[in-house]
Amino acid sequence: MKDAHMLAEHFSAYTQWRGDVASGIGELRKWLQQNEIGDAQSDLRLQYLLDRLREDKLIVAFVAEFSRGKSELINAVFFAGYGNRILPSSAGRTTMCPTELQWKEGDKPEIRLLPIESRKTNASITELKRYPDEWQVRPLDTRSAESLQQALAQVGETRMASLAEAEELGFPIDESGDHGIRPDAEGRVEIPLWRHAIIQFPHPLLEQGLVILDTPGLNAIGAEPELTLNLLPNAHAVLFILAADTGVTQSDLAVWREHVNAGRRQRGRIVALNKIDGLWDELRSEDEVNAEITKQVNTCAWTLSLPSSQIFPVSAQKGLVAKINDDEPLLERSRLPDLERALAEELIPAKQEIVFENTDAEFSDINLRMRGLLESRLAGLREQLGELTELRGK
Repeated sequence: MKDAHMLAEHFSAYTQWRGDVASGIGELRKWLQQNEIGDAQSDLRLQYLLDRLREDKLIVAFVAEFSRGKSELINAVFFAGYGNRILPSSAGRTTMCPTELQWKEGDKPEIRLLPIESRKTNASITELKRYPDEWQVRPLDTRSAESLQQALAQVGETRMASLAEAEELGFPIDESGDHGIRPDAEGRVEIPLWRHAIIQFPHPLLEQGLVILDTPGLNAIGAEPELTLNLLPNAHAVLFILAADTGVTQSDLAVWREHVNAGRRQRGRIVALNKIDGLWDELRSEDEVNAEITKQVNTCAWTLSLPSSQIFPVSAQKGLVAKINDDEPLLERSRLPDLERALAEELIPAKQEIVFENTDAEFSDINLRMRGLLESRLAGLREQLGELTELRGK
């Protein structure tokens, strides 16, 4: 299953490259200090560059309306090695609040949950990350897939609220349910228990700086300004998930136009057309099924104004089963390796380019300062040498 490991291999190579760049800058900094060439400002800038390389993250946001199989796709691409589903992916809404999966050295396996009531303050999630007391922390047992599943199911917890409270917390209310949450017969609405979740989880890709951002559907995206202003625009890649049986619905189109496609550069946006196994049919030939899938891909491409090469038909569920059971033919039929290849070949080079440009711009500036300093020293030495040469005959 070489394609299944392609993302991990590309990411490892990128991490190695980033490490090499950091050690080169570290060596230069040491050399400048030993030879007393550096100045305080350049040293500070080199330290800042090193810190930025060490803390470098690759953020991949998964965006979809509910019931598109988003959590299952994350399971299939990243967590199949656990031999079971890690993120809950039952029918209906499973992700009720934006969830970050991350890990760095020194972290403890735990879930940090920010209560929904924090919306009553004007503080953003980024600000609240600096105040640990605002979060509820729950330990995570990473030895068993079952205990992981139970713990991670907490991101889907909800409670009933009055209309007044839901509106105070910023949730849109709509009697039809099209543009907000629909109240029940008693005039109450179901709201998430949590505003944001951070899952610290030891995983080889997360250890290397990958951050997975799992987002809820349109109503929840619209109600969380931090997602639209900060978290989504700063993601290095957005993987937008559609369902093959529904194609692009009105709510899918709204998410795409308002949150995924709004002002983003062309690179780093990938569309997965999930649940193609719903089109598999024993009464039709493989060619007929493939023609149906291609037709759906072309329709989605036209609706989203994208080239069809950026839309990847997959079956996340069959891909996950195939990886767990080591079933190569089923994995090929799920087309999951094509999506993983695109993530590896599009995402990581694009990220490397950004890091290279930022590092190069910073370093070029420092280089000019160093050269200026060396040239003025050299001019001083030449002057002294000239004076010594003149004294030779005396």
